Amino acid sequence: MRSVTYSMGMSLDGYIVGPDGRFDWTEPDEEVYRSALDELREVDVHLMGRRLYETMLYWETADQDPSLNDVERE
Repeated sequence: MRSVTYSMGMSLDGYIVGPDGRFDWTEPDEEVYRSALDELREVDVHLMGRRLYETMLYWETADQDPSLNDVERE
């Protein structure tokens, strides 16, 4: 039987978006990126809400962004 893992990034006060409703209130460093990637490699299916899905669409073409380093591009 498969397990279900619920994971959500949020600030210490419980918010997942900034005061303006955007998700860019924090920028993860390389250690956070690597930790998130390690966790995501174990995931078979992602279930996202509409706004997060729309935000994540960026990564479909991120490999074309010359400002990203190798970790961010991965």
